[in-house]
Amino acid sequence: MADQATLLMQDYGRSKPRFDILGAMHYAAREKQKPYQAQIGEILRLGLGDGRITPHDYFYYRLYDDTLYTADEKKRFLSESISHGILLKCCNVHWWATADDKFLAAAILKGYGLPVPETQAVFSKSGRNFRPAERLSSIEELARFLVQRAQFPLFAKPVSGVGSFGACSFRGYSDGYLELADGSTVTLEAFARQMGHDQAYLFQSVLPAHPALRGLSGGTPTVRVIVIVENGKPEILHTIWKIPAAGNVADNFWRPGNLLADIDMANGTIRRVTRGFGLKFEELTQHPDSGRVLRGLVLPDWDKVIALSLDCASIFSGLGYQSFDIALTPSGPLIVEVNTGSAFNLSQLVTGRGFLTDRFADFLRRNRYRLRLKRR
Repeated sequence: MADQATLLMQDYGRSKPRFDILGAMHYAAREKQKPYQAQIGEILRLGLGDGRITPHDYFYYRLYDDTLYTADEKKRFLSESISHGILLKCCNVHWWATADDKFLAAAILKGYGLPVPETQAVFSKSGRNFRPAERLSSIEELARFLVQRAQFPLFAKPVSGVGSFGACSFRGYSDGYLELADGSTVTLEAFARQMGHDQAYLFQSVLPAHPALRGLSGGTPTVRVIVIVENGKPEILHTIWKIPAAGNVADNFWRPGNLLADIDMANGTIRRVTRGFGLKFEELTQHPDSGRVLRGLVLPDWDKVIALSLDCASIFSGLGYQSFDIALTPSGPLIVEVNTGSAFNLSQLVTGRGFLTDRFADFLRRNRYRLRLKRR
């Protein structure tokens, strides 16, 4: 029986990449002929640059490898530590809640007639109105919902959550026990303790995969579409397919074994598939669980994905730097989440290139974000 009471904190802890920096230094010196002094000097220079690269970033992205990157290319990698400062310049803070509150974002999109997951119920003790979804304010109400009205499988996640922290997927409920997607069980009381007193949880219908993608992975992969908006006009910078490994409840990259795929924006073709980081980074051609070939696969309904992304971006125009997670379902693309900004590591790992392209640098300058990088 799984004890899920501390799942939220466990997820936060597991999301922090761990590896032996000293061991990576030894590897770089031994296998890449990068002397220790050269590594330290480069870390210091990149740390003072636009990307504010930390020692962790340096080895996470393998920036010690001079066969992979030129000196200029290394300067274009961005540390997640500067993400907040960029968002403050590029996104109106009054708009942040429209994306960060998952129920509010879905309500806005639904109001515009755009496809979003079905929210069957919301567990909340705050008294907030969640119509048309059913609001559950006690364990007793949650139990009745699970027995009488819930349509399984169910996906549960915090309303204000990020990175799928605290997310769960349930197959069913019986005799006080919730059955998780992996077949383990958890008592309703233990799951309620995870939700806490102040946390609101969404209970949504699990999304089926498009017929062309069935059997590819155990979970629901989504397309991450990264967008900037200038003068009300959206522009897509990058598209990434986030693919879950067997046993993972969500496709977020921090979950062990999950894959990233670089997508050709012109036609939806998978160009590159990667897994891991640092010394464990690897390129793949097929999914390690299903054996399905991924590289060269053309994602279905790609024109609709692009059109839907641009339509959504114009709705959230107050977020100059934003992203969407879009699921490919039998009924077409569906918007799973709206995000303020996007993690840099997704693009940087899967492409092997820094996120600070000339285009993004110009965008940052126009938003009065100071850069040392010279214009070309």
